[in-house]
Amino acid sequence: MPGYYVHEASSYPKALENRSFVLGLEAPDMLKKHVKVYGVDGARAKYNSLRTNDMPEYDELLPRILQKETINSKDGLHYGVSSNPDVKTCWANLSVEQKKNPFYRGYVTHLLQDLAIYGRIDIDSKFQKVLEQHDANVDLDSIRKVEVKKLHDDWDKTNALVRDTYPEVVLSDEVKELGVVKYINEGDLVYVDWRVLKECIDYLRTFDTLNGDMDSIIETVTKYNI
Repeated sequence: MPGYYVHEASSYPKALENRSFVLGLEAPDMLKKHVKVYGVDGARAKYNSLRTNDMPEYDELLPRILQKETINSKDGLHYGVSSNPDVKTCWANLSVEQKKNPFYRGYVTHLLQDLAIYGRIDIDSKFQKVLEQHDANVDLDSIRKVEVKKLHDDWDKTNALVRDTYPEVVLSDEVKELGVVKYINEGDLVYVDWRVLKECIDYLRTFDTLNGDMDSIIETVTKYNI
């Protein structure tokens, strides 16, 4: 999935000066990760140590944190899966006050970025084509593991590319603490087309999702097609 570096680089630069927005932007990936690392009680304590006045109580988010994310559902922190999040349902479910809140605006921004980026780089169809090249006698599970490793390496390579292309983008302390952002500085990309990804990043970061008309932004970006 697009990592923390890609999400920050894809955000309106001035919005990243708002701490609550940044924590919202990180939340769809980080909240689940914290549970895996610390357990629920430890994750709650970690959340509370980071929490700003704009952020909801942890237990308001907990049901979605614990839900399994599946295709064709609206469950989990991504309202489905990260490659196809239901952004409009997430936004529609927010109250009027929540729609003004920088944490929730950062959260919705994350889902919108996932939707736009996955839609453009089209990893799922590329992955499927590779699997279809092998006949039924091949161990597809083994092939799948090899290809997943290539995809993970791609994201580590894009981390290095984003770091070098957008030096003003700086990871937060809580992301650094997780130790999940890796860098591979050489080698060709297999599944992620850097030209297309950079076009997406440069397009998405023009939208002020902290202060702008989010309904209009969501409508525009969901129709995005370079």
